[in-house]
Amino acid sequence: MSLLGPIEASVGGQPMPVGGLGRRALLAALAFNLDTVVGVNRLIEVIWDDHPPMTATTKLQGHISALRQSLVRLGGPDAVHILQTRPPGYVLSARLASTDLARFDELTRRGAAARLPEGADGRVAALSAALRLWRGDACVDARSPGVAVLAASLDERRWRAMEDLAEAQLVLGDHNSVIDAMEPLVRQWPYRERAWEHLIEAHMRRGDVAAALAAHDQLCGILAGDLGVTPGRRIGRLVSIIRAGNPQ
Repeated sequence: MSLLGPIEASVGGQPMPVGGLGRRALLAALAFNLDTVVGVNRLIEVIWDDHPPMTATTKLQGHISALRQSLVRLGGPDAVHILQTRPPGYVLSARLASTDLARFDELTRRGAAARLPEGADGRVAALSAALRLWRGDACVDARSPGVAVLAASLDERRWRAMEDLAEAQLVLGDHNSVIDAMEPLVRQWPYRERAWEHLIEAHMRRGDVAAALAAHDQLCGILAGDLGVTPGRRIGRLVSIIRAGNPQ
C-alpha cells in the first residue's frame, strides 16, 4: 500500500479500488499503524473528526466489509486475513501487508546509521532511495483532519531525510544537488535552520561567497522579522569562516 502521495493499494500486483474519502481515511489510519489495533472510536474520529453521524459505527463496519470484499476478490479467500477484527477495533497485518512508509522508515534508519564522512556514499544511496518513494504530499487525497495530523508527522520525517542527505552530499562535494534540494525547502519552510546551513555551506564550497552571504542575510531577515531571533551558533560559525575568506 502506498501512503507517500495519493493513497494506492494493490493485491497480488493488481490495483485495488479504495473508494471515497472516508474509506481512504480509514485505510490510511490502519496503514499508519501496521500490526497495531486501532480502536473503533479512533477510526471514527479520523474519518469524521468531531462530527460523526449517528450511524458512524455502522458506516465504519460497512467500509471494513467493502475493503475485505475487494481483498478477497483480488487475492483469494486468504486475503481476508490482511484486515483483521481485533477488539477494540481493527488491524492490518504487517506479515501480509506492506507499505511504502515502512520501506521509507527502513531506508532512513539505514541512512542514519551511516556515519560521516566514511559512510557518505551509503547514506546518499539509502536516503536517495527513500526519498524516491514519495509521489507528492502524503495521503493527499484523504486529508480529513485526523489524517492530516498523521501526514504532517510524515512531512517532518521527509524534510529531515532531505537534510541528512544534503549533509552527506556536502561531504562528497555534490554542492549543486544540495542547492537544488535546499532552496525549495527553505522557501516552503523558512525556519528550518539546518536546511539554510546546508544551503549556505554549499554556496561557500562551490566558491560563490556572494550567494552564501545573500542566503545568510535572507535568513537573518526572516528570523528577525517573524520571530525576533538570530540564527544559531552553527550558522554563525559558518558565516565567520566565509567572511574570514577561509572556507574549509
